[in-house]
Amino acid sequence: MRGFFRAFAHLLPIALLTGCAAKSPVVVSEPLQPTAGGPVAYLVGSIGPLGRDNAYTNQRILLRQRGSQYGAAAWWGHAEVAHTPKDIEAVHGSDKQALPGEASIFVMPLKPGAYEFYDFQFFWNGSNGGFRSIQAREQFLVPMELEAGKAYYIGEFRSRCLGVSACLFFHDDQQPRDEVIARRYTPGLPSLQPLNLNMAPAFPFVMPMPQARTAGNVTSNKEPQQ
Repeated sequence: MRGFFRAFAHLLPIALLTGCAAKSPVVVSEPLQPTAGGPVAYLVGSIGPLGRDNAYTNQRILLRQRGSQYGAAAWWGHAEVAHTPKDIEAVHGSDKQALPGEASIFVMPLKPGAYEFYDFQFFWNGSNGGFRSIQAREQFLVPMELEAGKAYYIGEFRSRCLGVSACLFFHDDQQPRDEVIARRYTPGLPSLQPLNLNMAPAFPFVMPMPQARTAGNVTSNKEPQQ
């Protein structure tokens, strides 16, 4: 199983090097992809950096089907390598000179069942083909149960990094904002319900969003493209 996830962790950086159009912020292993006309559950959320500091690179949260080798990811990337849609752009905090952070909204269709959020990854691609990454390396497990015909809001994941040596995500609830954009991606999405995850096992890799923050601005005013 570990060998599979190591392979899965390296597929995405390679895939990002091809093409110039915006990429889907969702990667799902084929065995977890719903079949045509088959049962489906949706995970909806947002991911991206709080500001354009050293976290302004490619990042993802990793999920897997419990008890199996199959995984999925929600990711955000900027245009130096490949980019996901810039759905949210906002300055957080009191520094009016700060460059705004960005986020992409993801709608992840999955086969129903038991899943877990188990890891994250930040990665940098150097100018000479070098590659560097940071992971939590499976130091937490956050379980979730996804039922057929339902759509779940998993929350907003916004990152901060100190150089390229330490990164974390802040977790928040922005369902009203994110749901508006998610429905542009997936018309007919079932009524969105909060997943209400117990994120305590993920501390300090995932922490509650600090209270002093500004609201995000929706920057995508036209039909987003996956």
